[in-house]
Parts: sequence; structure tokens; C-alpha cells
Amino acid sequence: MEPAAQSPSEPPTETLPTTPHKRHWTINAIFVLAVILGVFAVLAVWVNRQVLNTNNWTNTSSRLLADPKIQTAVGDLLVNELFTQVDVAKELKSVLPSEVEGLAAPAADGLRTLATQIAPQVLATAEVQSAWRTANRTAQLQLLEILKGGNKTISTNNGEVTLQLHSLLVQLAAQLGLKQQFESVQSKLDGSTGETARSAAEEKLGVKLPPTSGGIVLLRSSQLKTAQDIVKAIKGLAIVLPLIALLLFILAIYLADGWRRVALRTSGWCLVGIGLLAVLARRLLSGYVVNSLVKDPSNKPAVEHAFSIGTSLLYDLAVAMITYGLVVVFAAWVAGNTRPAIALRRALAPSLREHVQYVFATAALLLLLVVLWGPFPSTREVIPVIGFAILLGLGVETLRRKTAREFPDAQLGDAPHALREWYAARRHSTVAAVSSLRASASAATAGSSGGGSGGSGGGNTQIDDLERLASLHDRGVLTDEEFRAQKTALLRHNT
Repeated sequence: MEPAAQSPSEPPTETLPTTPHKRHWTINAIFVLAVILGVFAVLAVWVNRQVLNTNNWTNTSSRLLADPKIQTAVGDLLVNELFTQVDVAKELKSVLPSEVEGLAAPAADGLRTLATQIAPQVLATAEVQSAWRTANRTAQLQLLEILKGGNKTISTNNGEVTLQLHSLLVQLAAQLGLKQQFESVQSKLDGSTGETARSAAEEKLGVKLPPTSGGIVLLRSSQLKTAQDIVKAIKGLAIVLPLIALLLFILAIYLADGWRRVALRTSGWCLVGIGLLAVLARRLLSGYVVNSLVKDPSNKPAVEHAFSIGTSLLYDLAVAMITYGLVVVFAAWVAGNTRPAIALRRALAPSLREHVQYVFATAALLLLLVVLWGPFPSTREVIPVIGFAILLGLGVETLRRKTAREFPDAQLGDAPHALREWYAARRHSTVAAVSSLRASASAATAGSSGGGSGGSGGGNTQIDDLERLASLHDRGVLTDEEFRAQKTALLRHNT
């Protein structure tokens, strides 16, 4: 006897072959390994893009100085540097009358307090912001050249990579009326006399003094070899780890013969897990780094803000992983056997069969809008966007073939018609249920008026009707207003 033919309106039942227990554990182990490597891949990509990309470095540095907390901390650093370079009390004493020379020191202290208040405002100006951005770009480019081995103009021997803040000091000195004195001191230090004095101080103290004021040393020559090894490792890991993690996901899906859709959905949740673990790692690193760097509690807000801004790219990568994972989970759901997924495929089947070019055009338009929006770093780079386009095309083609097998006779008006029929049937069932309750209420009223022997039965009937009414309300057949109206009518008929 031949099996009954399946209705063309229903998708074929998916039979899942039993996967050997050993293979099942192997696939799960591959997923776990992919998640672990994926977390380290996100961290490697973050370090590579944050430290070794000049634009990202410069943009992050600009955001740092734009933060009020960090402006206050950098302002304190500049004020200390300025008042170290210039003996303000001596300069004031030289211009004050002899009768009030004793006020030079208090006036210098007052000027220092005023400088501390003015410094954040100076750092917020457009000129200083531009100077800070230029200084960071120059230092980062110099750092990259040295890490690559140097060139004709930059040596890697016995040198330092310094972030120059001299221009910021000049701006602050000008605001305080000390620009001439500061430049005079700086010119003396740059001359032969200053060089002799610096050499004598270095010999006496056993340290190397900076040739200019306002410099932050980023890298010393003694740290060069280690830094170069780390950079090579990071650049390699930023490519190798994501590739290995991707191949592991592909391998797991390939091995899941018969339940690859489930494996695809698991891959999506794994991507979500990688993103969540990256966010957790950022939170844990925040506490450790801030507590290890902060010696003065007053500097803690600035360090916390600096860490938050410096790791914002890591947060963006984590959110991107979560978003991509949810997209993969949604794709697996669309291919599933739930009633909403089947209804969606049935509604899309005619368009995918008769107007597939418009479907591909719509998908391309959506991808273009995402690229123009650029919510994540990967959506602003050419190679990832090409990969997204390929995956999107494969997904649409797979969905087209699946709907062609499941619903070969589906027409464009079938989905709205089925929706109207479902709504009409639901409304009819509600009306029928309400009519039945009214009939029961009328019967209960007639029974109670028929004599004393029916009183007990009428009470039971009323309870049964109330229970049926509550059941219809719980299932959503009756709205809250309909439930209250029918309950009131039932109780009124039985009083």
C-alpha cells in the first residue's frame, strides 16, 4: 500500500536521523573550542585595530581629551610641568615694588590655583584639541615606524617615542600671561648652556632628562625588542584566530548531518556567547586596570573614563558579535518547522519563485543601508562587506529553493487570504462560545424558577458556567471587557 500523498500546502516533514552519541559530543566540543578561540580572536582584533591603526588611535585620543574628567587630570599635569619650568614667584618678585616683594610667593600660589581652574578650559578649545590630535597622530606614526624596524629618519637605537605636549604648555602659558617667561626658559634649555647644564645633571643624577618640556614617553629603546615581538604576534593572531574559529563553526555544521539547521542555530548562539564574554572581559579588566593604576583616589574618575573610551572599540566588537549571532539564529528559525516560520515561507514562496530578482534587489538595498549606516567597524571595511554580501546571497538562494520544494503551487494572494480566514475562524469561535454561555445562563435561570428540586443543580450549573467563562478568558478567546460583561450577565440571570 502506497503512503498517502502529502498536501502541497504543507511543508514536507523533516526527519532527523539519529546522530551517534560520540559524534554529538565531538560537535559540542568543537563549539566550545570555537567559542574560546572566538573570545581571544575578538581581543586580538581589538588590540590590532586600537593600537596599530593610526586613525583609530587618533580618534580615541581625541575623545579622551574631550572628556571633562580627563581634561582636569591632563590640566593638572600641564600646570605642574609649567610651574616646574618657570619660577613664577621669582618672576613676580622681579616686577613687584620692593615694598610688596613679600607677596610674590602667595601670588604665585594663587596663580597656580587659577591655572588649575583655567587649564581644563584651555584644553577644551579647538586649537588645543587640534594640537593634541596632531601630537597623537605623530607619536603613533613614529611608534609604528620603530616597531617595523625604523627608516632613514627614525632610528630604533637608543631612542624614545614621545608624545609631545609642548604646544599645549605654550597655550596654557599664554592664558596665564607667562608665555614670554616660558619661552625664555625653554630657549635657554635648548642652547649650549642648557645642554651643558642638562649633561651635568644627568651625570650627577644618573638619569636621562627630556630635551623638551611636556613630553610623555610611550616607548624606550630597551623595550623595543619585546614590543616588536608583541606587535608581530598580535597582527598574526588577529588574522589566524578569527579564521580558525570560523572554520570550526563550519566543521561543526558539516558534521551535524541531518540536523544542520540546529547546528546553525547553535553557531548563532555561540556568537552571542562570544560577544557576552567579551563584554564580561571588558568589565573585569576595567576593575583590575583602574585599581592597579590609580594611586591617588582623586584620579580614579579620570582613569575610569580613559579606560571606558579606550575600550569602546572592544565594546563595539562585542555588540557586533551579538548582533551577527542573533541574525544567524533568526536565519535558522526561518528555516525551521514552527507555525510562524512555515507561514512566513509560504507567504514568501510566490515572490521567491516569480520575482526573485526583486527579492535579491531588496536584500542588496538592505545591505547597502547597513553599510551606509556603518554601526560596526566590520560594516565599514571592504572585505567584511563582500563576505556579508556573499552570505546574504547564499541565504536568499537557499530560502528560494526550500520554498520551491515546500510550496510549489503557492500564489501571491494566499497569505492574506489565509490570514483573513484565521481571523474569521477565531472571531466565529468567540461568538459561538459567548452564545453557548448565554444559553447556559438562560437554562440555569429557567431551571431555578422551575421548583426547589432544581435549586442544587442550578448552583452547580452556575459554577460550571463560571469555570468555562474563566477558561475562555485565560485562553484569550474572550477579552477582559467581554469576560466582565458575560460574568455580570451570568450572575444577574442566576440571582
